[in-house]
Amino acid sequence: MKKIMVIASAVFLTGALTACNADDNEALDTRYDNDTRPIGYYTNEGTNQGDRGEGPITQIADQDGDRNEIGENDQNNRTQNNQDNNNINYADGYEGELAQKIANKVKKMENVDDARVVISEENVLVGVDTNDRNDQDVKEKVQNEVQKSTKKNVQVSTDENMFTRIRDVDNNLRNGDGFNEVESDVTGIMNDLGDAVQRPFENNR
Repeated sequence: MKKIMVIASAVFLTGALTACNADDNEALDTRYDNDTRPIGYYTNEGTNQGDRGEGPITQIADQDGDRNEIGENDQNNRTQNNQDNNNINYADGYEGELAQKIANKVKKMENVDDARVVISEENVLVGVDTNDRNDQDVKEKVQNEVQKSTKKNVQVSTDENMFTRIRDVDNNLRNGDGFNEVESDVTGIMNDLGDAVQRPFENNR
């Protein structure tokens, strides 16, 4: 009877070990089959796009795009700052130094946001961008202040459209255009300023 029990136990243990080995082999075989995909740092798997983004690689690419955009904005700002900081190229023969000196002086005056100056042989055109407070008072003060710096005829305008036109001409001159290249524009501005001055007198007749 004991011999029979020993044989039965041995058979049972052998069967159990065989089953365990089969399970282990099956587990090993399934680690690398097509049903299992690795999830790691360099994949986009295993993330919920709605909750956690699109994965590390996509996030790195997005960050690079953001940095490129920031870099472009910085470059644009530096370009504008260079121009604002007198990094300009007036043509030889043009009184660019005087134009800058007058513009910088006007910019420091009360209620003035910006100022641009164009100088011809006989005239100084000053376009003033104000903060819309007391435009006429600002115009008179600028006229008096600029006249101290030159013996030329000084004409000042606080009109927004006129400021833009004077600024555009000044930009061309800063970029190296000779005065002869902008002379027709300056003549047009002078004529329009003269008409603006003349109209109130005509209306009072």
